[in-house]
Amino acid sequence: MTKFNLTKVDPSKLSNEIIEFGPIECMECEFDGPIPIDYFLVTPEIETEKDDQEVQLLIEQQLGYKSFNGIGCGMEDGNLISVCRCPKCGSEDIFQDF
Repeated sequence: MTKFNLTKVDPSKLSNEIIEFGPIECMECEFDGPIPIDYFLVTPEIETEKDDQEVQLLIEQQLGYKSFNGIGCGMEDGNLISVCRCPKCGSEDIFQDF
């Protein structure tokens, strides 16, 4: 049983600095239209490589994503992560920038 929890975070609760860094273009099909992004709070904090692997498995099982992006501007009680997928080809290989 995992020791981590995922809680979806409403983007309106996040700072503009976090929101402004987001998906720009799909690296697979070069789609550059709107790419939906979701934010989650992982609690407790990810502290080790083993924790990171456990969170990766949790995200795959609960959300259906094979990858996630850690956001440097975390929250007090955990780590903020984001997940996104190209709406055109389904790739998770997304270039993110300001």
